[in-house]
Amino acid sequence: MTPDLVKRLGLVKELEGHTGCVNCIQWNSNGRLLASGSDDKTVIVWDGLVGRRMARVETPHEGNIFSVVWMPGADDQLVGTGAGDCRVCVLNVETGATLKSVIGHQGRVKRLTTAPDSPGVVWSGGEDGLVRQWDLRERWSMDSSNVLVNLTHHAGRGAEVKCVSICPSRSELIAVGANDPFVRVFDRRMITCSRLDPSAIPDTECGAVAYFVPGHLPGVEAAFHRKLRPLTSTYITYNKDGTELLCNLGGEQIYLYDKFAMYSTSAPINLAVIQNCDKKQLPANGFSNNGRKNGQSRTAFKNLPSDVEALKLEANSEFEAQDYSKAVYLYNQAISHHATPHPILCGNRAAALMKRKWDGDIYAAFRDCLSALFLDPGHIKAHLRLAQCLTELDWLPEATKCLDNFKLKHPEHKKS
Repeated sequence: MTPDLVKRLGLVKELEGHTGCVNCIQWNSNGRLLASGSDDKTVIVWDGLVGRRMARVETPHEGNIFSVVWMPGADDQLVGTGAGDCRVCVLNVETGATLKSVIGHQGRVKRLTTAPDSPGVVWSGGEDGLVRQWDLRERWSMDSSNVLVNLTHHAGRGAEVKCVSICPSRSELIAVGANDPFVRVFDRRMITCSRLDPSAIPDTECGAVAYFVPGHLPGVEAAFHRKLRPLTSTYITYNKDGTELLCNLGGEQIYLYDKFAMYSTSAPINLAVIQNCDKKQLPANGFSNNGRKNGQSRTAFKNLPSDVEALKLEANSEFEAQDYSKAVYLYNQAISHHATPHPILCGNRAAALMKRKWDGDIYAAFRDCLSALFLDPGHIKAHLRLAQCLTELDWLPEATKCLDNFKLKHPEHKKS
């Protein structure tokens, strides 16, 4: 996705047919057919290329349809739906018949997901805190032994599943978003589906193999609730290669976790992955550098290429003019053109982010300062900005440690 591509985007068709809000859409595997689900409790199948309605299916739902998916292995004849009536259905869009229908949750069904290598299987996530696995070859009922994940056993009685997504390249992995800032990833091979048992003693182990969260959000959920902005993962999805996971975090921002955050816990800068948020044992948010001293004025870095230097100077001018959003945009462009991180660009973008102060900007500036110091441990401004970021994030022990480290490395700037 590039700015030029965004500028070329335009409205091609408006598809009219529903009589209520359209809550969900999904393309089929070849990108020709589009299924939509609505508050009018119907599903419409469109020819997405020409904008023509091909079928309209009345569903058994008695509540708003929140999710629609194409069932794999069914030659684009079957779709699954989940709705506010706690029901999961499978419908034949050619005949209009209902193949399966079950009240499978005790809360609204917010999201369904499928895996290309699992024909006839659909997973549902509901606001009762459950993720359930439904197989067309089996009998469906509330008592089915198909509970894959029960978040209430690990995140508390108020846990709600808001969204689920299967990893395309590793379909054993299922990501689960809930009414908190964490995205949990489970390995289905390590879980045995079970029957819902309200009297069961909660497990001490959640079974999640990874947790993802922006590093500044753990522990601040109550503050967002007081501002009437509860942190909730309203939508998550993998890219087609399974190397990136996109999360729309309601109440805050949209985050992209890349392959380094998803498959590594030993990268120099990696605060997106934590060990187990459900154990309430979050790691300290520290920082590190290798202790070498080569101040910014004596770095061994080559001069920036002319096009990158021009972008940097333009960004500097916007910063001086206090247009911090434009400055951030231009620093982003410069970093993208340079192809690899550069301590000056990272440090400058950190300064612009700290001035702009949108949600998440201080944490983003913190990460930029870490990047700058990792590349150039003698970057004085990045070190001081890091201390300021830590203070504004209310990570005071780390801020104190950062300043103590600065005094040791740069005694001539003790009073800066």
